[in-house]
Formats: sequence, structure tokens, C-alpha cells
Amino acid sequence: MEELSDLAVLIVDCQTTGASPAHGVVLELGWCVARANDPAVEQLQAYWVTLPEGHFVDFQVRRLTGFDESHVTNALSPKDAWGRLRGTTNFADRIPAAIHFARFELAFLRDWARRFEPETNFPIDAVCVHAIACRLYPDLPRRSLRALAGYLGHGLDPARRCLGHVEATAFIWRKLAAEVAALGVHTWDQLGDWLATPGPAGLRSRKRRYPFPSAKYRALPDEPGVYRFLRSNGDVLYVGKAASLRKRVAGHFTAGSSTTERALEMLTQVHDIHVTRTRTPLEAALLENEDIKALSPPYNLQLVGADPRTWFSAPNFDTASTVPDETHRRGPLPSTFSVRSLGAIYALVSGERATPSLRARAVGSAPRWAPDEAVFSAGFSRFTEHHALGALDSTRVRRSLAVAARSLILTSKLDIASKDAELDEMTADGVEPPLWDPDRVVRHLERAVAHAYQLLQRARWLCLLYDSAVVYQEPPSERPRLLILRDGRLVEARDLMPDEPVPSAASYRPLRERQASIDRSQYDRLRTLTTELKRVLRDNGTAAVRVGGRRWLRGSRLDALLLWV
Repeated sequence: MEELSDLAVLIVDCQTTGASPAHGVVLELGWCVARANDPAVEQLQAYWVTLPEGHFVDFQVRRLTGFDESHVTNALSPKDAWGRLRGTTNFADRIPAAIHFARFELAFLRDWARRFEPETNFPIDAVCVHAIACRLYPDLPRRSLRALAGYLGHGLDPARRCLGHVEATAFIWRKLAAEVAALGVHTWDQLGDWLATPGPAGLRSRKRRYPFPSAKYRALPDEPGVYRFLRSNGDVLYVGKAASLRKRVAGHFTAGSSTTERALEMLTQVHDIHVTRTRTPLEAALLENEDIKALSPPYNLQLVGADPRTWFSAPNFDTASTVPDETHRRGPLPSTFSVRSLGAIYALVSGERATPSLRARAVGSAPRWAPDEAVFSAGFSRFTEHHALGALDSTRVRRSLAVAARSLILTSKLDIASKDAELDEMTADGVEPPLWDPDRVVRHLERAVAHAYQLLQRARWLCLLYDSAVVYQEPPSERPRLLILRDGRLVEARDLMPDEPVPSAASYRPLRERQASIDRSQYDRLRTLTTELKRVLRDNGTAAVRVGGRRWLRGSRLDALLLWV
């Protein structure tokens, strides 16, 4: 019988709209032929599959797979997809196959076989790659396709597409075949017998064990800096900042039951940790921002894949542009949607009719999930009455909305800085949100006003920071630090000597010129610096900012500015 290392094995992956043929259909099918002794694969291919009439692909599946209706233009029918898969195997009666979660894919493939080859025995003799990994690596925290591939040294693209999954499964198959061969398993039948034989009792430890040895992270310095988690192939998985590298990194591996599934998947892949020490936690945060932008680590959710542009809004917040002009003077803003809800609220307070489109924009909802007219009207009336927004001209509307936003922020009525779960649900087109009521409408209107106001105030503040000198001192530092920013970039960071004069900021440039010069990278850098200055002051440190030559922002004046941004 042919040796396992020489055997041509079919690798298959399906993306589906449900967990079983009773609840979904195949959306995409991919496969290749791989041999354990050859890093190359043969006949690598993947196809979108046409959907039954009236079948809807929900938001979650679209988000994970990147599917949209344009993909069905060149899609194969399920019968054609099955035919091409069978053609790859020359219609053999027994096809050895390796599938990561074999039980899942086999349910759909068996359904196709019954429909399209009812007189033929099911030809695919599959082993479950996940089951092999469970026997070989009982202590790995996670053995999902992404976790296992990363543990073995293969990076998998975040998009859940068949080609990437097939390549990853082929890579894993080669690694696992070599390991089972070392255990005396040399043929396909022997592999089936080995999997059918129960493993040693108590093989899996109750305590979670990570591949990365604890002695290494416990040896990290108790100092501020940036750490980078690396796969065995050198890919950067994650970049983080720390006031204490030792404590922060140890926290990832000792979080216990609070560790998320995504974090466990990442920690399964960590093979090494690289660190860069910084003088202060503030500078660690700035370096983290730069590293994330440069490296795009797959497990950093923020600052990765962001729109590279900044945006500018018209005075009535109804349109946005990527460059400031006579019409679009308010900015820079992080996205075209930054003040979209505020624009709808401005229009409604100014007397426009509450159309379904305006109602949806005002509460940050997808149009199909907008509150109905009666519920919205009741909530909007409470909102305008509470904030004295009735019967105002356009100038007074803007002013009154700003007053309302300040009141909401000062009273800490809303957690503006954090994303709201309800708002996220409603923004996700295709995911039905909770039912609307007037109180919910009021909350979303107030949140939209306060958040937009903070973004508009932040825009002016970032233009001040764009060319500035920042002096700060974090407890328990013995000496203040000096940061020099030019064109939105950090050009110098050092200790400020006793009695040393602070260099003046760059020569003054008009606001419009500074606005137009701030790209998304600079925006995020200056926003990170702002967040850190707030933290320094909150932790009883000191901070002062020199802008426009001799102008200083310090003490209560700086506190007041930072409150709104």
C-alpha cells in the first residue's frame, strides 16, 4: 500500500450559510490535491456556488466571507461544483481526503452526492484534521484552523475564503502526516485505525497550557514599552503597549476564564515575543500606534485597515468631503459618517419632515430597522423638550445642539468614548436590533449629538497639536519629558533638563493649511497623544503644550480643552 507521505490526498473546504444542509447551503467550495512530502499543491481552485431562489445571505456570513451579490455572476450551480470536484478525483470510488472539521463539510458533500449521484456510494474517505491534532497536541488551548495553522507556522488571511483555508489545511496535513509517521503510522488505513483507537485516558490537562513557556514572559523587564507576539514563521500577530512589559504580557497568559476565544486562538500561535523599551508609557502608546500602522497585525482590531482619508463636514453636517473647502470647513474627522447623525438631527430640529431616511440617520440605524414614525416622534419630542431645541433658526440650532452636547458630557450621562452595543447592532444591516421605544430613541439622539460634538472639538485640538511642543511628567518619573511635533509627526523625544527653555513650536500656519495636511495616520497619532495626556493628568502627572510660538496651554485651561476631546 502507498506510503502516507507519497499519497495524493484531496483537501476540501466549504463556506456555507448554515450549520447543516437542513439550515443552509454551500456558498463557496474549494479544494486541492496535496502530498505530505511535497510543499506544492495541485489543482488548487475555488468557486462561488449559486444560491436557491429567494435565499438570503445574512450579515454575519457576508462579513466573514466578503460575499456580495456580484459574486454570483460567475458562480457554479451546486451540480456543476460537485461535478468539478469529482472530476478532480477522476471519479474514483475511494478518494482519500483531509478536511479540517470533516463532520461539517461531509454533511454538505453527502447531501450533494445523494442528489447528483444517487446510484453511487459516497466516494470520499475523509479524515478529520482537527481530530488528528487533538491526539497529537492535547494541551493546545485551541485547535481551530487558524490557531493550528499559526501554531505550526502558517499565516491565514482573516477573510474566511476557501482558497486560504484549503492552503492552510494542506500545510497542516503535511506537518501532521510527518508526526504520525514518527509514531509508526505509515499508510492511510493505519491512520484510520489509529484515529479509531481511543487515546490515553486523561490526555488533556484540565489546566490551560500555552506553547510559549512562562519563564520567558516572566523574564521581561518591569518597564514601559511595546511588545509584539510572533508566530514561528516570524509573522507579527499582535502589538501591545505596557506600563510594565512583564505584568502586561503575563496578563495575557494568566487571564483565566476571562480570556476570549479570539485571544485563545492568538495565544495558541505565539512562538516568540519581541519588546522595545520606552522611557514612559505615553511614548509606548505612540510607538504602539506606529507599529500597528506599519505591520497590520491580524489580532489588533483597532487602527488596522482604517480608511486612510480624513473628512470635512459642511456647517449643517449634511455632506462631507476629503478636502477642506469653502463649504466643508469642519474637520478633520475620522470618517464620512462621523457627524452623519448630527446632520440628520440638525435637519429635523430645523423643521424638516421626519422621513424614514432621516429617522434612520438620526439614530444611527440601517434604514430597514429605523423606528416607526410614531415612536420616533415621541422620542424626538422628549429630546427637543429636554434640551430646549424647539422653534430655532439655523444659527441658534447649531448653538443649542452644542450646549446640549456639553451638558451631556459634563453630567457624564452617556459613555460617549465607548462604542454602544445597541448602536453597533443597528448599524449592522441585516441584524435585527431590539425593538424601539421613545426612551431608546432619546438615548441614541443624545449619544449622536454628544459624540459628534466631541469629534468636532477634537478636530480643532488636533490642529493645535499638529505643530507643538509637549512637556509632561508621569509619576514616578524624576524628570519631565519633551516631545516636539512637526507636521503631525514626532520628531524629537527626550528628557527636559532643569531650567532648560522649551523650544518654540513651528511658525504659525493658517488653520485651513493645517487641516488639509492631516492624513489618517497623523490623525490617529495625535489622537493617541491626546488620550495619553488625559491619562497623565488623571494619574496626577503634569502636562503643558506650547503652540503658535509663545502660546502655552496648561493647568485649568488645558484641562478644559481636554474635557471636550
